[in-house]
Amino acid sequence: MNKTVWCLATVLALALIAAPILVEAQRGGGKGKGKGGAPNGGNGNSKWGKNAGKQSFPSLKIEDVKPDGAFEVVNLLPTAKEQPRIGVTEDKAYRLVSYEPSTRVLKFAVVDLITGLVKANDVKLPTDAPDLPDNPRMSFDGGANAVVSDQAATLFVDPFKGKVKVAAGYDSAVARASAKPATEKKDWRNREKSGALAAEAYRVHGGPAGRYALSVLVKYDKDAKKYTGSGATLHFADEKSVNLSWDHAQYGVPPRDRDAVCAVTDNEIIVLVVRPRTPGGFNAAHELTCLVFDRKGNLKEAQTSPKSWSGNNANRFCIEPAGVFFVAHSEDTLYSHIHTRGTWEVGYKCDYFDACYGFAPEGGIGVFAENKSPQRAAVKGIKLATGEALWETSITHAEATGDGDDEPFTSVAPGASVIAAQWGIFQGVTSDTPTWLYKAQAVDFEPICMSYDNDGKMVAVLALDRVFVLDAKSREEIHSIPFEAALPANTLGEFVAFDSKGKKLMACARGKGVWLIDLATNTIEKSLPAIDGTWARPMPDFSGVVFSQGKDKGGNVMLQKLEGGEPERIYRCEYKDAMAVCYWINDKGDEFLIAEREIGEGRLFLVNAKGDVEIAYNVAEADPMYVGDTAVTGFVTKRKQAVLISEINKWSYTGINCTVIGPGSEGEAIETSFSAVFKSEELPGRSTYGATAASPFFGGLFAGDERNCKFACPAGALDVDIGKGTITLYAWSREPRGLAAISPKGKEFFVAGSAGLTTYKMK
Repeated sequence: MNKTVWCLATVLALALIAAPILVEAQRGGGKGKGKGGAPNGGNGNSKWGKNAGKQSFPSLKIEDVKPDGAFEVVNLLPTAKEQPRIGVTEDKAYRLVSYEPSTRVLKFAVVDLITGLVKANDVKLPTDAPDLPDNPRMSFDGGANAVVSDQAATLFVDPFKGKVKVAAGYDSAVARASAKPATEKKDWRNREKSGALAAEAYRVHGGPAGRYALSVLVKYDKDAKKYTGSGATLHFADEKSVNLSWDHAQYGVPPRDRDAVCAVTDNEIIVLVVRPRTPGGFNAAHELTCLVFDRKGNLKEAQTSPKSWSGNNANRFCIEPAGVFFVAHSEDTLYSHIHTRGTWEVGYKCDYFDACYGFAPEGGIGVFAENKSPQRAAVKGIKLATGEALWETSITHAEATGDGDDEPFTSVAPGASVIAAQWGIFQGVTSDTPTWLYKAQAVDFEPICMSYDNDGKMVAVLALDRVFVLDAKSREEIHSIPFEAALPANTLGEFVAFDSKGKKLMACARGKGVWLIDLATNTIEKSLPAIDGTWARPMPDFSGVVFSQGKDKGGNVMLQKLEGGEPERIYRCEYKDAMAVCYWINDKGDEFLIAEREIGEGRLFLVNAKGDVEIAYNVAEADPMYVGDTAVTGFVTKRKQAVLISEINKWSYTGINCTVIGPGSEGEAIETSFSAVFKSEELPGRSTYGATAASPFFGGLFAGDERNCKFACPAGALDVDIGKGTITLYAWSREPRGLAAISPKGKEFFVAGSAGLTTYKMK
């Protein structure tokens, strides 16, 4: 074995055992610089000083850096515990993601249905707005405005322009719901089931397209088993509020689980109310009344139906925006129907549990689910007056019924041209399956790979649910390409890369697939099934993917062409039970830096496109720990030097090593080799092929040359100064959850973590 490298291995092992780690000596005690440029003669061509065996490697130098601007990643579609309602117009959609009381900022996920771009819009409450809790309610059936409420406090919020109208504040005479302890994920759904029969509580029901909202103080005497309150207030987004007066004990209150309980025409206001026929009999027969007011709020008529109505379903009764038709379930039928107000005439039959998906905001059209087959449900746009279907598509029963007790009633655009549900946004057109405008499985954001383009102007992120591109300067999302189905949690990203012109992307997830993406159309142009191996990286022209076969299949370096077919062999692994790994491909795609690992001796080659070895680096006697076996990444310089970055784990310590290997066929090939050591537990994390947060991320870009280079790792940017023989970690976190990408300009790096995406500047 090469004596220099043997000493290096011995000293590193001693250093890893020792605690605390000594920080002073960089290499041996010789004077001056060796040929490789490391201080104190620290290179493979000169002997160490006489005290080499007593020396230790320096600890990893870590410089903490501060964020320089962030982009929060949000999902339009809700996860299991998030607020589920989505507002929609003909070309846009949104969802209230969160509210931060300390900053008084409502955060919305907003999607442009034309481009498919998703972004976060912050709306700061004005000074006259009340202090909301951290989980205010957003009404169903939102459109141009979102109705946001808590207790009596009611706000009309434009999520796109950031405008807020305060319609009402809190009612100091009524107790507010007690605050719940802060948790990582609020359970938005269950909060609305609690307190349904409280002594007194406000319910704010939104109106179509967010044009108005009905605020009702519901008072219930459990002992007397009756409502004791009266009236309601109708708030308008662009008009003054109107007070409506009626006796709750006599007529009842609006259905609890619906926002479509009120209709407003040019001349009238109609409110749908229900109450148990038998006091306290909420699961028994109900009475249904349509209260008709003039536009000043005076009660003109109380239209009470002579029928008995199902108490089990009464909470889901609803009235369309024109006030002519309502959906309810009478006790003399098995299903809900569309009924005509006043005449109580029975129309379209709803043969699905909780069939109504909502109404077009102008009225006259509803969206309903029907039974279609044992596997699927039909979704139809229905003319309320005739029951005629305007269009029809189908979804699975799991999608149709929602999740658990969640109601599918949601948002419908004018003319029922666009429908938003918790499982996606689709067009109101006839098709076998929905014509999606937006569909990305609702998952918590988890980045698995990212990189800059060649100019450092764009950043691509491969996440579980999609691939998207951000402007590196403004951090605004400029491209978004959702997957048809989200990747499983804990999937590893092999790479995501731009082509040389920044017009296409290629992404690869280990064991899941490869995708070629056209950024001009935001579509997946081609895809491949899972690559049958690991250590995957793209060919520069995106013609295919280079990867390593498993040992049981030969351990060869293979090329899978994007056009399909059987993979082609680039390099044949000569040793049994070994694996050949490609660390680097040149810009032309005709040279490959390849090492054979785990064979007991160093084997490192520069191979051409024909599989011929151009350079066999003279490392046969070197410790393979430093010439391939533990390498995480590497590259070849203009002078054909191989630069390898390795990670060595011993006991509770980790060493990061840089080795520069010259192309000469005679003499000692290692020109420079130096390391830095740290306690593994102090930088926990996961890189694609390394074990700690300081390991270079194989799928991320590196920047630099043979004098100075930077590598992305989960904790930030690993700066390797070959000229000085030093390694520095610029860390955004000591316990990172996420990963980073280095700008080709070398002055900044981008971090993708659970909280979003953030830029950090390096010194």
